[in-house]
Amino acid sequence: MNILITNISRRVYFVDFLSKINKNLNIHLANNDTLSATLNHIKTKNHKIPLVSEGGKKYFKAIKKIVIKNKINLIIPLTNHDLKILSIGKEEMKKYKCDVLVSSYSLIKKLLDKKSAYNLCIKKNIITPKTFFNLKQSKLSKVNLFIKKDRFGNASSGLEIIKNLKKHHFNKNSIVQELIRGNELHFDILNDFSGKYISSCVKKKISMRAGETDQVEIVYNKKLENTAKQISKLLGHIGNLDCDAIVDKKGKIYFLDFNPRFGGGYPFTHLAGLNFLKSIIYNIKKKRLNLPIKPKLIKASKGICVKICK
Repeated sequence: MNILITNISRRVYFVDFLSKINKNLNIHLANNDTLSATLNHIKTKNHKIPLVSEGGKKYFKAIKKIVIKNKINLIIPLTNHDLKILSIGKEEMKKYKCDVLVSSYSLIKKLLDKKSAYNLCIKKNIITPKTFFNLKQSKLSKVNLFIKKDRFGNASSGLEIIKNLKKHHFNKNSIVQELIRGNELHFDILNDFSGKYISSCVKKKISMRAGETDQVEIVYNKKLENTAKQISKLLGHIGNLDCDAIVDKKGKIYFLDFNPRFGGGYPFTHLAGLNFLKSIIYNIKKKRLNLPIKPKLIKASKGICVKICK
């Protein structure tokens, strides 16, 4: 089986995870930077691709060329940059017997726009912080502390906590939300290629670095599992859904962001015994891998802290 991972950047651990699944896997990596750690990995076949910003058609043409020449069976994108392009082209990829682990264009477009994602949450009855689009709305609310975010940002870009909102805080490239106090959670929710729930893992964030999860504590209880299943059913995404949430003192869970791809929190999920990558490969082969319902206990090491909570 030939697998292509796009925009892998420095996430070398994906190669290690895939290598241990099956020795017959041929791993291809695509990135625009030839000096990246991954494009110098000796166990993979590496490809330089153009930036998405250079044009969607040019980018897709480069990916298509790799797929045809190397008989790629599966594409796994790892950043938001090419999700829309690959979702549009995934039907064409099927002509070359290649599956793309990506959700529908419509869902991706909504989730990557925080304003649209908020409206989707309201429509689907997914709990999310109050969001304001003008000063008048915020004045009429009882909220006294706000957080401003980049509307199309990721990796915690553009965050600003604000007490006294002014008119200039509102613009088309930002959103303003109620600031929720509590424990930050990270959800990995895996669906199959038909959008059906397979598994999930929830982590309490302990520390972050440059917008990436650096240290976590794995948490498990039935409420969290049911919440993940509910999100899976309501959104019907394909592959992994990387979600950020906050649970307040009363136990109410507010969802903040949805990234329809593997994110920086996945290594913790994988090391806790939930091998989503292997499950996806089984899914392509029309098989089902029985993943454990509860993540396993892992002793704290290398900055990883995991624990099962009753």
